[in-house]
Amino acid sequence: MCCAVVDMIAMVFGTMLFLNFAIEENLRWNALFLNKMIPITILIWLFSVTYFQLYRVDVLFSLDEFFRNSWRAFFTQRILWHIYIFVFQDDVLYFFGSKANLIQLSFLLSYFLISRILFTLVIGKIKGWVFKQYTVAIWGFNKTSIELASHLENNSFFINFVGILNENSSAEYTSNEDFSIALCEAIHNASEEDINELYIVSKPDFISDLNYFFELGDKRCMRLKFVPDFSSISKKHFNSSHLNNFHVIKPRFEPLQNAYNRLIKRIFDLVFSIMVIVFILSWLYPLLAFLIKKQSKGPVLFKQMRTGKKNQQFWCYKFRSMYVNVGDESQQAQKGDSRITPIGKFIRRTSLDEMPQFFNVLIGNMSVVGPRPHMIKHTSDYNGHINNFMVRHFVKPGITGLAQVTGLRGETKKVSDMKRRVTTDIDYVQHWSLIKDIKICFLTIIVTLKGDKNAF
Repeated sequence: MCCAVVDMIAMVFGTMLFLNFAIEENLRWNALFLNKMIPITILIWLFSVTYFQLYRVDVLFSLDEFFRNSWRAFFTQRILWHIYIFVFQDDVLYFFGSKANLIQLSFLLSYFLISRILFTLVIGKIKGWVFKQYTVAIWGFNKTSIELASHLENNSFFINFVGILNENSSAEYTSNEDFSIALCEAIHNASEEDINELYIVSKPDFISDLNYFFELGDKRCMRLKFVPDFSSISKKHFNSSHLNNFHVIKPRFEPLQNAYNRLIKRIFDLVFSIMVIVFILSWLYPLLAFLIKKQSKGPVLFKQMRTGKKNQQFWCYKFRSMYVNVGDESQQAQKGDSRITPIGKFIRRTSLDEMPQFFNVLIGNMSVVGPRPHMIKHTSDYNGHINNFMVRHFVKPGITGLAQVTGLRGETKKVSDMKRRVTTDIDYVQHWSLIKDIKICFLTIIVTLKGDKNAF
């Protein structure tokens, strides 16, 4: 609650700073608009923190999630605040050079950095201020309970996690009856030790009558939570979720399954591609078109059918870097390839041949960052040798990607080379974030400027 109040005061004070310096700069905005800016600031901030559930405090509190939601709420508030000004004042120049705007932004950024550092220090000591802590434990020793224990330990700011109660026990249960007797005894012992919440981790086969155990826990004023242990079914790390009352197990977590994340990625793609087309391709396209046409006959652009999201085929555009009708188009480019034109060597080495794919991004069949699209034949060939090859097609293909900035670009002479690339692509699919996309874009620029030995 204190954090919420202080954040709100900081937001209002930031707006007051803006108004003070805006008056000094003689911004010609009407008084009615200026008088509404503080209420608008409050409303937008309330919307942002409510949408991201910033101040939600559960028994388990994730500091990482709190930090992520803090910055999400902050940037959402900033964007909406500027949109409000643009809509009602149509003063675009203010955004780029206003002293008032820069001072307000500097203050708020400094506040959020300092306040979150202080929050980290305070929450680390908050346990010592609680007279009687909420005590949580686990019963059941297996792979799943060990992972659960690690999660509880990392997020136990408001609880007292005492660990796995039977981790030193060597007992093995061969029947439901043996398991039920042991669990009843464990619930009784946990109650005697003043455990408030008990996670019971066991194989699904042993859980036969949940209602009986829930009633047993209720009588002892103790919350019971059952966690099925699927570690004996699958050795791989999987992801689980809930669909109403159905427990759903998935082979992996995919952030881009979330509609909000897809919207954020699409907005980033549109803004990035429009900026590249307007500020770079507007003059680069005619220049390269002249050089390409001068050195060899044929079209400026080379288009090839590639495999996209959901295994859908699309036309992928590139600046033509090879002579027309020379060799097999499905053959990968090799070092010293005789099919490549002189200007083609330059644009391939600098990755300028990929620039027309920003039109693909604008259309919507590609993304700025993602797994690189392959030719149809290569998709078919590798899918027969690599079991999880098609996972990379769960998302839109990209102009650049994690594999490209980690040295896995270029010709794949062996299946093992492609396996490493696919593993990296799947890692991107599982751990996508907007920050990761921006980082990959910067790394792409750095790799291009340094020169990539696999670019030929």
